[in-house]
Amino acid sequence: MSKIKFLIFLIFLGIFLYYLGKSNPLNSFKKDVSKIFNHKKSNNAEPWTRAGRGDTIAVDDKTRTEESVATDEKGNKEESSLFDIFKSKDKDEPGEVASDDNSLEQFIPVSSTNKEIVRHKAYILNYCEEYEQASWVLHKLVKEAAFGRELRSNEFMPDPLVESGSAIPQDYSRSGYDRGHLCPAGDFRHDKVLQDETFYMSNMSPQVPDFNRGIWSDIENKIRSWVKRRQNLIVVTGPVLKQGLPSIGRRNQVAVPEQYYKIVYDPAKEQAIAFLIANQPSFELIKSFTVSIDEIEKLTKIDFFAKLPDSLEKKIETQNNTDDWF
Repeated sequence: MSKIKFLIFLIFLGIFLYYLGKSNPLNSFKKDVSKIFNHKKSNNAEPWTRAGRGDTIAVDDKTRTEESVATDEKGNKEESSLFDIFKSKDKDEPGEVASDDNSLEQFIPVSSTNKEIVRHKAYILNYCEEYEQASWVLHKLVKEAAFGRELRSNEFMPDPLVESGSAIPQDYSRSGYDRGHLCPAGDFRHDKVLQDETFYMSNMSPQVPDFNRGIWSDIENKIRSWVKRRQNLIVVTGPVLKQGLPSIGRRNQVAVPEQYYKIVYDPAKEQAIAFLIANQPSFELIKSFTVSIDEIEKLTKIDFFAKLPDSLEKKIETQNNTDDWF
């Protein structure tokens, strides 16, 4: 019994010393206790469906919901809680690529615009400082994601791994554009840590609200339905960046793309499908936006799947067979 008491004493001592180092120990403790025992329940709409995507609206700083990330004047994320530390105790450090994601390296696109490649556990991206967003984001979609139940954090935050400095949440405030995910949060509903990573601003691009919550969301959902029967999928997403685009931003000038692309590759079946969509509302069928990968390469000057054998690369980049997917 004495050992149990001693263990309890050490736990309480550790908690006491942890909060003693904070600027406001009592308030920090109350906040963390509230976070543990009073977690808000989600609404009936799936967070990643069209009905549940209202949280991506770029609201003003003074009216942001309490789920939004707390940032200081320098755009830094609010300090983590003891609860957060316990949750991430066994996770890899930020910036490390998970061991089962090392295979993503062979799918990194080749481009003269590859200036700053950033590797997160959930995805790899190339950040273009000139446009304050990624030119491409690469990730693996696994079957578990289609059945995951993790809730969205909605904590948009600057990317600490972008050396040139990423956009910040306030750049989108009162702009009329959504902070649109390139790598979808819904593709990591099986892993809370990976899903939270998708809220880095390096993974955001200014999207028209009815586009982001409409046809763009529909395509994301469709791809998640494919992974149920196709095992793992490799997905590359990005905006079509070019000179002369309009921009938004309070601190950084974030370009507003006119078009977005999304490429899906099934390594097991050696099949690929690609989409090219204007940044505007649409009620057209998803199938109507399919194009060949070659067409996207000509438009973006990016060489996708360049590390694959030439014969395989040519095979998947020229095909546009929707019957394989729909």
